[in-house]
Amino acid sequence: MSQFKTLRGRRILIEVPVKKESVIKLSEKDNDALMYDAMKQWNRLTIYAVGDKVEDVVPGDVVYIAVSQLEHAEKVDIEGSVKLMLNEMDIAIIW
Repeated sequence: MSQFKTLRGRRILIEVPVKKESVIKLSEKDNDALMYDAMKQWNRLTIYAVGDKVEDVVPGDVVYIAVSQLEHAEKVDIEGSVKLMLNEMDIAIIW
C-alpha cells in the first residue's frame, strides 16, 4: 500500500491501467497525449487510496469515472507509479 501518511478530504487516488512499455522513448508531452487517448477506453478503474473523509468507497474498489473528469485529474507520482487524484464526487459507478 501507499507510503504516504494521509490523503486528506474527499480525494481519491486511482490506479492508472498498465500499458505496454514501448522501446521508443517518448517525450512527457507525447506520453500525456497517449494517456489521454487511452482514457477513452478506461471504464473500470481501481481505487488506490481514499481521503480521510471518503465514506462510500475503499482502496481496491472498482469504479467508473467519466472521461471528462479523468482529463482534468491531477497526476501524482507515488513510489515511481503515476496515480490520478480526483474528487470522490467524480465517481459515477461503483462496481
